[in-house]
This record gives sequence, C-alpha cells and structure tokens, in this order.
Amino acid sequence: MTTEGIAARRSGDDVEAPGTATTFEFHGRFRFGIERWAYVEFDVPPGVARISVRTSHDPFSLLGIARNVLDLGIFGPAGHGLGNAEGFRGWSGGARQDFTLSASDATPGYLAGPIEPGRWALALGPVVLNPLGMRWRASVVLEHGEPQPPPPATATPAPGVPPRRGAGWYRGDLHLHTVHSDGRREPGELIADARASGLDFIASTDHNTSAANREWLTTRPGEFPVLPGEEVTTRHGHWLAVGLLPGAWVDWRYGPRDRVFARYAAAVRAGGGLVVAAHPAVPLPGSAWEFGYRDVDALEVWNGTWNVDDEISLRIWHRLLRRGRRVAAVGGSDSHAAHQRVGLPQTVVFAAALAHRELVEGLRLGRSYLAESSGVALELTASCPAGGDDVRAGPGETLAVPPGAPVTVHVAASGVPGARVTVITAAGRVARATVGGSGLGRLRWTATGADSRFIRIEVRHGARGRLAPMIALTNPIWLSSPNSRRRDVAA
Repeated sequence: MTTEGIAARRSGDDVEAPGTATTFEFHGRFRFGIERWAYVEFDVPPGVARISVRTSHDPFSLLGIARNVLDLGIFGPAGHGLGNAEGFRGWSGGARQDFTLSASDATPGYLAGPIEPGRWALALGPVVLNPLGMRWRASVVLEHGEPQPPPPATATPAPGVPPRRGAGWYRGDLHLHTVHSDGRREPGELIADARASGLDFIASTDHNTSAANREWLTTRPGEFPVLPGEEVTTRHGHWLAVGLLPGAWVDWRYGPRDRVFARYAAAVRAGGGLVVAAHPAVPLPGSAWEFGYRDVDALEVWNGTWNVDDEISLRIWHRLLRRGRRVAAVGGSDSHAAHQRVGLPQTVVFAAALAHRELVEGLRLGRSYLAESSGVALELTASCPAGGDDVRAGPGETLAVPPGAPVTVHVAASGVPGARVTVITAAGRVARATVGGSGLGRLRWTATGADSRFIRIEVRHGARGRLAPMIALTNPIWLSSPNSRRRDVAA
C-alpha cells in the first residue's frame, strides 16, 4: 500500500437483514507524488443489493493550474490486477467524489450488474501536489436487500455501423467526453451538438471506463455513427483507443518502465481499433507523452483551440515523418462541455463507407486532413507521368516517382479567406500562396524526383506569421522511387 497507513471502522446492524446497512469508514494520508494506485479492500457478504461510496480529501492548488485529486473507481471480487476486465466495475477519476451501483443501475462511469459476495476494492489514484501530503477519507455503505432486476438486455449491434453511404469524405470528432467521465453532456446531447457542427460521425472517448460504450449500444441515437472508444489516462501520457469492440475496456495503471503499453496497443489494434497518442505535448502532470511512438498509429496533433501545445505536437509529428515513420495526424475537440465546441477541430477522412471498420482503416492509413470547421474544405493531390499515364495520389497514399521525373502538386482550399497555404516536404517549406477574400484558393507546385520524400499542406490564418493559428492541415502524400522499398523507422 502506498499510503502512510489506512484505518478502518465498521458500523451497522449485527444482523445483515434486508432493509439494513453496513458502513465501512476508511482514512489515511498519501505522500507527495502522482504515480501510485492504492486499493482499499472490504468484504461484501451475500444479500447486498447496493454499494454506495463517498470520499473526501484535502484541497490544494498549485498556482491555480493543477490541484490535489483523488481519482476513484472500484473492482469486484474477480480482482483488481492489471488488465483484469472481469473485476472492473467502474471509474470516475477525479470527476466524482461518490457513486453507487447495483444490479439495475449505476452512477455514470460505473457498470450496473450483480453485487457478488466476496472481497471488493476501492481503487484510489491520488495526485498529491502538496509537499506535506494529502489526507483522505472514504465511506462504503452496503445496503442489504433482495437482488434487484438487471437492466434491460443490451441489444447486440451488427459489426460496425451499418453503411449509409459509399466511398467518400466523412467528418468526425475523435476525442469527446460525456457524463460517464468528466464531461457535462448526456450521450444524446453530444450527438445533437455533433450534428450541429456538420459532423458525420464521432468517437466516444471517456476516461478509463467502458460505461459510455455500453450506453451507446442501447441509446442508438438514430443512425448517427459512434465509434466506441476510451481515453486511456495513464500517469505518463494519455492515449485514445478508437474503434473498440463493444464492451472492451483498456487498463491505464502502468508506466513506460512496466513495458506493457505495446501489449495493450496491440490488443486494441487486433480488435480493429486505432491507437492514438493524445495531446502529447500538454505540460500538465501525467499528461505529457512518455511511451514513445513505436506502437502508435496516430498522433493527435490538434486538440481543441489551436495553441502552443499543438504547435509542439505538430513539430513532433513532422520529425517522425522525416524519419520515415508513417504515423497519421488526427484531431479532436476534447470537448467536455458546451463552451468547448464539438468539431473544433474535426478529422475529415476518406473511407470506403460510413462504417466502423472503413472509418478506422481510413484513419489508420492517413487518408485524411484536419479542419477547424465543416465550412473548410481542402484537397491535395500529387501526380507524376509514368509510362505515359498520369498517376495521382492523395493524403495517406504513395506516389511512385521515377528518377528525375517531375512531381506536380495541386492544392485547392475553400472557406479560408485571407489564409496562407503552405506546401511542406521533408526539406521544409517549399511553396506558399495567400488566399483572397473569396476564401477560395488554388496552388500548383512542381518538383523533380522523389527527394522531397513526402508532401503535406498547412493552411493558417494569414495575419500572424509562421505560428499563426491553424485552419487546416493534411496528412502527407509519400513519394518513392519505383524500385525503392518502403522503410518505416520506429521511434
């Protein structure tokens, strides 16, 4: 145990009869630091119909930027070992100080289901920024009674989202939160805001819990596609598991030295999901990315309103591209409440259909660009004459370029009045143009050979120089000699 001691007290009736309750009181002190998990175990006898928990801890704020937190969750008698999905019964992190669960209902973020007798465990994740430590208390109430009926059976969905449309460009937000973690919106409210932002699909990425994904299966908000997901919030960086199988849950209780991230990433990928390093440059305790980029499919280079964190993430991604690492760029609003606009930014992906599997595959391949709103559209193609034919490629694709052959780049942008459009290769910025007041812009640029290695586009607001806020950016088109072999460099 990683506290300075846990004291426990039990109160309640000696006879555990229906209508009675037993209360356990725990308290202790956590030392300074953020990398620890503690488990407060308690025994649940037969006949318990509901478990309710309430916690408290010493407040402390560091310059108003970060604060003491007591993350909260619970595991059942199947155990709380790393990766134990059978034992997992819910997590709310620091968003709640109390919760309840039974066979028929549970607080958002927690999983309704039978209250099985055995040893349960509160899972505590302290973030202690006060050098003097943090005192905490927890009260666990066991209500004895007849078992309650389970919730209605979850409808079994067809694999993925039934396609509504064929191949095309689809707009989505890949980073969103509901009341099942620290968001303010109910799932239905999130769908309404996504539609209002002109989106075609979203990913649900609540922190460290599968509760929201369970609800999406029963809510079925019209035909609007929702990719089940999770923001896996470790103490060494956050990552998005996008496109999970129904009911899948990904553990978060590890760091780089545990050498298990690759295993979890591989499991998500094997289930048809996408592994995304989320906001890798956020300078907050536990948020900056420390797992490296060998096992990720994508980087979230744009998180919410464009700022210096995104600029740094963009540079990290560009360095990976220069090393030959074919890792996709994605974006998401990370919206928790109405003041954070859903769809700022949005990832516009070319997919064979508006369906789970096809969307994830398009994202994995980088067949996409990022835009600040549905009013912005961007096209990028590169062409090269080969054997008399004009061969073309778009973002995420590879263009074979014979030695010395010309490569012509075509860019078309709309909805970007006054913007600067820049062509970027492995050699840096190689061409730029300014869009007029109409918001419609075109750029044509020609290079010789495959020395540029890749081509990508950035569109920024025009008045503030190289570090101006982003309007849109593409994933790269890769250039290669017909006789060269593709080489990905891990990082």
